[in-house]
Amino acid sequence: MNSKHFQFQIIIRLLLITVGLGFLLFYIFEDRNYIRLFFIVIFILSVLIELFYYINRTNKDTKNFLEAILHNDFTLKYSADKKGKSFKKLYDSFNQVNQKFIEASQREANEYQYLSVLVQQLEIGVLSYDDKERIHLANKALKQLLAKDELITLNSIKTISSTLYNSILQLKVGQNELLKVTINGKEFQLSIKASIFKLRETKYTLVSIHDIHTELDNNEMLAWQKLIRVLTHEIMNSVAPITSLSTTLNHFVNQSRVSGQDLTEAQLQSLHEGLDAIQHRSGGLMAFTEAYRSLTRVPLPQIKPVEGQLYFQRVASLFKPTLAQSNIQFHMELPKEAFTLHIDPDLMEQALINLLKNAKEAVEANTGIIRLVVKQPSLLEEKSSSFQISIMDNGGGIPQEIQENIFIPFYTTKSNGSGVGLSLVKQIVQAHKGEISFSVDGSKGTTEFKIKLAVKVLS
Repeated sequence: MNSKHFQFQIIIRLLLITVGLGFLLFYIFEDRNYIRLFFIVIFILSVLIELFYYINRTNKDTKNFLEAILHNDFTLKYSADKKGKSFKKLYDSFNQVNQKFIEASQREANEYQYLSVLVQQLEIGVLSYDDKERIHLANKALKQLLAKDELITLNSIKTISSTLYNSILQLKVGQNELLKVTINGKEFQLSIKASIFKLRETKYTLVSIHDIHTELDNNEMLAWQKLIRVLTHEIMNSVAPITSLSTTLNHFVNQSRVSGQDLTEAQLQSLHEGLDAIQHRSGGLMAFTEAYRSLTRVPLPQIKPVEGQLYFQRVASLFKPTLAQSNIQFHMELPKEAFTLHIDPDLMEQALINLLKNAKEAVEANTGIIRLVVKQPSLLEEKSSSFQISIMDNGGGIPQEIQENIFIPFYTTKSNGSGVGLSLVKQIVQAHKGEISFSVDGSKGTTEFKIKLAVKVLS
């Protein structure tokens, strides 16, 4: 707005009124010319009316401009034609502001359209609803999953699957839940996750719903393929020498039968050694099969509260005697204050002992260091509601080429290993609804296994 020009126009009008009042007083008290008084009064009233109209016109245009902005109406164009030069810059400013809003609205509309197209193209179902369970966004993938073209409220989902409806309402922010539901007679494996955001003082819940059935099938097939490769390798290692030896021994017996002569002392010795080798290898195959049976028969955990300090002291008491004569250092760090774990103490003890035993086998006798560290949720760097149990050793680290295989059943690089230990540990941790991971620091030559357990696990 041209404020200086506006002020100048007001001052001129006020000066005219002042001059008019001066003449009015002069002709009232000095000249007493009533005709001139009449015209002077008319002049003063005209200037006052024009001043009022001038100010009111500016205020009215400003009011209309602001109301248009409040109602998102940026289509108004302001012209100073027949309104005087004093309004030209004011209206030019109005038009420039309108143009800026139009450009901003166009950008917002373009971004909204871009995001809408992006959301619609996602293969993951996306759902957004408010506190009144009104659905504001449901993309194409979600509608295809639910086989429904229109989703108005969450009740629309409830009519399709009450299980999915209840899970969406009960899902906590940031929590990822796996869900098995039946939709229109077809079973789905879904992964759902929720987040909350505010837009124009309204709270919305954004839910992603992903059908992971195909991924689970692919992962299951991959796991089976890896398992079959390991099983085939182990079985062939046992069966091949048994087949070769049995063929050789059968040849000795057949020769003796054909010739009618008794086996020589050397042949008897070879027969004895061959049968002994077959017995030994068969025993190894039986042990391998028994290990497989034990792996597939991990019992369900019997969860109960366990006093943490005493529990880990007991684990340490079981492990320390195995370090006798080896000069391997063992350190354990526990929270100073008392804490409670909700676990199956026997199963978790088996998992921890297995990890400690692996750490012992990885380190050198005189320079080895093994650490067992327990952290409570409040002490964790990341904000989580889980205990963290770390077992770290300086045994050189797990080689890169075998890292992806260490949790595969029966995979082992040890000559006398069964390959069951780490796979069994993973099963036990997962049965506790926990997570196990490992990290290798090549520069320090360390390996660290981390177990995360929820503060409370329901059996």
